[in-house]
Amino acid sequence: MGDSSPSEPAAGQTEELRLLRHERISLRAWFVPFGALVAVLALTYFHCGKGSTCAGVALLFGYISFACTFLPLPTAWIIIWAASPPEGGGLGLNPWLVASIGAAATAIANMHDYYLVTFLYRYQPVRQIRTTRWYRRVAAWYNRAPFGTLAAASFLPIPIDFVRLLAISEGYSRAKFALGSLVGRWPRYLFVAILADQFRLGWQWVLGILGATVVLGLWRGLPPVVRRVREAVRDRRSAKEASE
Repeated sequence: MGDSSPSEPAAGQTEELRLLRHERISLRAWFVPFGALVAVLALTYFHCGKGSTCAGVALLFGYISFACTFLPLPTAWIIIWAASPPEGGGLGLNPWLVASIGAAATAIANMHDYYLVTFLYRYQPVRQIRTTRWYRRVAAWYNRAPFGTLAAASFLPIPIDFVRLLAISEGYSRAKFALGSLVGRWPRYLFVAILADQFRLGWQWVLGILGATVVLGLWRGLPPVVRRVREAVRDRRSAKEASE
């Protein structure tokens, strides 16, 4: 953004980096319209009636639009459900339509991350993340092909949310950020939806994949929580023993 390239910091030191984004981004300007969209989807769901195609589309779009980094909801199961045949308990939508709805909703969900992470970067402790040599190396790698890297990260079925967070941290264009999310996620959803349609996957697959993603999420998230709880209990016992 017109700044000269900073020199490499000395060993063991960090260098303060200014955000590449200068405009203020309002949380209200994003989340108020999103709240209105959710209200419309809810009204559509109840107006169409549970079990109808119309209600299913509203549920599909609404659910995925919440699945961001701050609310990591699993999405594979609902894509399979939407594309699976009705006789197997699915919605029976065309895979191309499922992919389009899902990708658009994912782009919205990722914009939640954009606004929330940008808001958090207003605080100095969070900004310190950008001062390390590790961050500078990763940012240099990402900036070689930001759009392609973001799209590839959205396509790959592995948890690499750090690429999306890195794009936000580097002040990447909001429009390109949303487009990269959509372009990357659309073929991924299409592939899953075609599999569900062609192999006529039933509710057993939906429950199985949902259960697997929940277990995977717990496997990734619980150990750090358990470790922190143990450390807190140990510190409390040590403090109690020291005071006696």
